[in-house]
Amino acid sequence: MQILVTGATGFLGGHLVELLRAAGAAVRAWVRPTSDAARLRALGVTLVGGAAADGAALRRAAAGVDLVFHLAGYVTAAAPFTTPAAASAAVRRRTQAVNVDFTAALLAACLDAGVGRFVYASSSSVYSLDAPTPTPEEAPCAPFSLYGRSKLRAEAHVQAAQARGLSTVSVRPAVIYGPRDRAFTLAALRLARLPVLPLLNGGRTLLDLVYVDDVVDLLWRAARSPAADGRVYNAGPGRPYALRDFFAAYGRLRGRAPRIAPLDPALAARLAAPLRPLVGLFMPEARAALSPAGLALLSRDIHLDVTRAARELDFWPRFDLEAGLAATLRAPKN
Repeated sequence: MQILVTGATGFLGGHLVELLRAAGAAVRAWVRPTSDAARLRALGVTLVGGAAADGAALRRAAAGVDLVFHLAGYVTAAAPFTTPAAASAAVRRRTQAVNVDFTAALLAACLDAGVGRFVYASSSSVYSLDAPTPTPEEAPCAPFSLYGRSKLRAEAHVQAAQARGLSTVSVRPAVIYGPRDRAFTLAALRLARLPVLPLLNGGRTLLDLVYVDDVVDLLWRAARSPAADGRVYNAGPGRPYALRDFFAAYGRLRGRAPRIAPLDPALAARLAAPLRPLVGLFMPEARAALSPAGLALLSRDIHLDVTRAARELDFWPRFDLEAGLAATLRAPKN
């Protein structure tokens, strides 16, 4: 089987490529010229690439391919908290070009090449803030962040390609953590080493944290199952977790954890503006969480319903939070 993976040098993509190579698949990776592809070369991956808008290069990359995993995207630590109005013009342009336009161009190349299936990594950010909890796939999609809106627009292109004859699947992961993650996991482990940690509502708001290997497992199942044709699946941990549970698990594994100091939402809103510059000095990725939009998101329960994937793909997450965190802490740092 010949497989094309975009985003293969990233966190999720790197773990997916390891699974695919272990399964004996021949893998091509679409990479940017500036990307560090040493790990991919060591795995025997064929590197392809070009300008994202270069239709000819995309058609060459898709030629002879049975399966495409489209994981590439433009996302920053601030992305889930940034509304379109708050984003700079440069960020809006890049988000559109990478998350939406590149997806559309890649789908067109896959249709031309007769690719067997296209698996798209979307995001739980597509759901409305007032979606029910747990959130099923048919819940209202009205994302408030620029990133979430771009992923929903990309999903529309995926659905249009499905209507034109390309077999597609979209997977909407929650917050992914695990080895080599430079976003949530890195920030959370920094916070775990603090003596005292102020958390909104004492960290009791639900926040789905799903281990990377479980997301990879779902992507692989969705790619191979006839039942997944044209479907959308949530990728979550399958059980409700709050942010404070992450630090409690860290304490059980390391023998120490920060003392959680509950922070009232009204007080947090008053302190947010003066605290943002100070927080930015020590943890720039956390500054956007102190915006009004960020505080609104952190006050909302996020817990995905994964029963559709369980029913149709025989999928259930293998890692609970403590097992996933233990595997993360054991893993090599590079």
